[in-house]
Amino acid sequence: MIPKVTYGSRVRGLLEYLWGPGKAEEHVNPHLVAGYDDVALLAPESREREGGGWSLEELAARLDAPQIGAGERGVQQYVWQCSLSLPAQEGQLDDATWSRIAGRFVAEMGFTGNGERAGCRWIAVRHGLSAKGNDHVHLVVTLATEDGAPVWLRQDKRRSQQVADLLEDEFRLGKWTPGRAGATKRPELNRPEVDRARRSGQAPDRDLLRRQVRAALAGAGSEAEWVARMKGAGLLVAPRTSEQDPSQVVGYAVALRPGGVGKPTWYAGRSLDGDLSLPQVRKRWPEAERPSAGQWKAADSAESSLRGEDRMAVWRSSAAALEAISGRLAGVAPDSPQWPAVARASAELLARVAAATEPSGRGPVSRAADALARAAAPPRRAPAPAASSVAGELGRVADALLVAGHARDRGEAAVLLAVVVQAARLVVALAELRAAQQQAHAAGAAAAAAAHLMPLLQSGVQLVDQGHVPNQGGSPQRPIHTAPGPVRPRVDPNVERDSQR
Repeated sequence: MIPKVTYGSRVRGLLEYLWGPGKAEEHVNPHLVAGYDDVALLAPESREREGGGWSLEELAARLDAPQIGAGERGVQQYVWQCSLSLPAQEGQLDDATWSRIAGRFVAEMGFTGNGERAGCRWIAVRHGLSAKGNDHVHLVVTLATEDGAPVWLRQDKRRSQQVADLLEDEFRLGKWTPGRAGATKRPELNRPEVDRARRSGQAPDRDLLRRQVRAALAGAGSEAEWVARMKGAGLLVAPRTSEQDPSQVVGYAVALRPGGVGKPTWYAGRSLDGDLSLPQVRKRWPEAERPSAGQWKAADSAESSLRGEDRMAVWRSSAAALEAISGRLAGVAPDSPQWPAVARASAELLARVAAATEPSGRGPVSRAADALARAAAPPRRAPAPAASSVAGELGRVADALLVAGHARDRGEAAVLLAVVVQAARLVVALAELRAAQQQAHAAGAAAAAAAHLMPLLQSGVQLVDQGHVPNQGGSPQRPIHTAPGPVRPRVDPNVERDSQR
């Protein structure tokens, strides 16, 4: 569950937005699910007979009353709004469950008061799924108690994350946000990015760039090689130099090549993902000499010139290698020092597979690559992971896939599917590992990646069994397991949760 806190100074304006159509016409059936008083008494009346809309005056006046009582003592930005959002893979909850979650959230945040202090007035509003397909609820709290005392907050955003953790356990929700457990953070998409992607039918630029930059890291042996691979993937790359020494590179930005006469939109590495900032990337090659700004600009990568039969040979051998690696993972202890490097290499390999199979950046492999990258996210101040032979093998497979490039026709795509199947097995193994390590947030993210790939894994194995995709032979296929933790069979989520209580 992801809380997002904002502040304002107009209750009525916020209510008009929540009961309005939304920026993407996503506000369907807005209604109260909880509040400081009986929902039936608080709910605004519909004015359908008068041409549509809602009568929000009375609800706004009720919420505003304590702030009016506070007078000049009141908090200027007194409207506290927090959206509680579930990742799409969590499914949807019913109103009754959201009502309990909202009540528990405001209580744990301290807004409902106690024996020594009066509480605040608040409501929880629910409408349709967000533009990204997330079930969510909006909490609106006025920062003045019933007796007119102002409420001054300290570290409320951090507290909201802690309360979200608590409620995930209490309501048996998945833990999908490794950043909350101390891992490097991933900046969220903003509304204009989401709107542009919806209009164009393409993946958001930031998402596509994140996967391409990560894919370029897969198997790269040096900083210069990584830069060359980004350029070879068609990205625009610009080094950021030191003010004291213009030849010294201290950061970078990347952009997609614009179509027509448009201008590129640049993103700094750290704005793609926390572990893609230049200082984090450089931890991979601690002893290497840093390339100069001139070398960054001169770096170039040759395009692949393999014939179709050679590409298919590369994919067959890559699938066989991944199958062998997945088998080896089962024999590595959860507390092995190899795991940070293996997790990182697995995420980069899946980003490479996504680049080969879904160049548009849209599809289950791309979504799985994003989720697995969060499962592998390192702690913010962690040193470079220890060397790992398994991670090295994954890097060599990624190198081979880079050379092979994209499938040119359906026949090649069928062979490439064998790589996807084995990559999916690897992701399932990593999800099981993270669960065994009791890394709840990382396990949730890895399980989400496995859930995205499970339909491909199942259909791919059927194609192999039917002879449509060449089997690699050798050792027996590793049994397919459902991912651990929050990934569950897709049944009615309300029925499922009722059975768990």
